[in-house]
Amino acid sequence: MLATEKLTNTTHSQFGLAVDVGRTGIQSAHVPPAPLTEAGLCDWIASALVGQSIQYHEGLLLLDRSAVASELSTKDRGRVHSVARRAWIACELGLVHLFSVKVGDSHYRYLAIRSGSSLKPPEIRSRLRQANTAAISRHPH
Repeated sequence: MLATEKLTNTTHSQFGLAVDVGRTGIQSAHVPPAPLTEAGLCDWIASALVGQSIQYHEGLLLLDRSAVASELSTKDRGRVHSVARRAWIACELGLVHLFSVKVGDSHYRYLAIRSGSSLKPPEIRSRLRQANTAAISRHPH
């Protein structure tokens, strides 16, 4: 496990975040009371302030998205897959930074931390919902 100081310095230097990720970003990540949906993630990204974070999944994404190994229902597996895919798209668009925090063996918290953008919330929602993994603009802002 990385020391808080090392995580904070790495985050600041590589991503330019104006938040102490080691103390506030990861520890105070918003954990939705109900399982997060793809639309819910898009809405959160559009309205979040720079440096705010959300937990978009807890478990092991590789396992939880697997049609063979997952213990989740087909519907829940599909929801997890779509949320994880949309988080990746948001990262590719430069709207969030993605992190995982190990909780235990094969157990992680997956976090999205809002990065800066000059786009307004309706434009962010629109770009997130229209984007697909094949054609992503690297310069949305």
